[in-house]
Amino acid sequence: MTDLIDRFEATHSTIDIDYREFNTAELHAAVLDGGDDAPDVVISSAMDLQVDLVNRGLAIAARDMPELPQWSTWRGELFGFTAEPVAVVYNKRTFEDRPLPRTRSELASMIRDDAAFFARRIGTYDIRQSGVGYLLATQDAQRGYQFSRLVESFGRAFARTFCCTSDMIDAVAEDELSLAYNVIGSYAYERVAADPRLGILLFDDYALIFSRSAFIPKSASNREAAEAFIRYLLSPNGQATMRSASPLLPLDLPENPDGKDWRPEFVRNKPLVPIRMGLGLLTWLDALKRQSFISEWAKSIAGPTPP
Repeated sequence: MTDLIDRFEATHSTIDIDYREFNTAELHAAVLDGGDDAPDVVISSAMDLQVDLVNRGLAIAARDMPELPQWSTWRGELFGFTAEPVAVVYNKRTFEDRPLPRTRSELASMIRDDAAFFARRIGTYDIRQSGVGYLLATQDAQRGYQFSRLVESFGRAFARTFCCTSDMIDAVAEDELSLAYNVIGSYAYERVAADPRLGILLFDDYALIFSRSAFIPKSASNREAAEAFIRYLLSPNGQATMRSASPLLPLDLPENPDGKDWRPEFVRNKPLVPIRMGLGLLTWLDALKRQSFISEWAKSIAGPTPP
């Protein structure tokens, strides 16, 4: 976010931004708790948690916002400003002599057929800790039985779980993991471009796209400045800054003047499935449903019980 904030402040000389970073679940809890030090803009990659906060009536409608794709905005209060793929990062040395999986089914079969080789060398989000990890897991589950089969395969290989994409990528780079599943593609792509030990791929069955989103809480004390910042994120200038000066992939995906798709190679020609902003995301935040989903996931990822 550094260059985005710097360029915004350069053109809005009366506004200074204090940017504070949280884990997505911690941010959700902090906004619910309120307090005297309330933010003017709340930004998160966990779309479901953002929808929950807005649905609770904690946001205000932002004025004079540009028109956005329907999947990335909700009620004139919540605005997605990126289109980020969910990816797999792998250690190139691990796959020197074996093919990369092209689908989730192929990955599950690969792990099942060689569980000893992959033992403790698969990484994924700990969905008990990570808000975005839980979101991505539930979105996978909505798309069929392959997710439960995949998690069972992870369990057979005693997969390791992590709070954050950065920690997973570090472990893959150091050859502690063979691959990390469901990492945030924008972060991963930046690391892969700078580290020859790493590779990145999207599967051919589907590739989830999520949107990092922003809203203005009712408790904001600087509404006009907050609106100006969100408008900037959604503007051609803000979107171009993301494209040129950050690893974030902007919501607007125009072609270059020469007609070529500017997106990274690993994104092209893949079946991209955007996660839709809206009430549908709240289904998985129901307390009983969440508890049941996490319980089943935890049992599967823990692996077989020793005799």
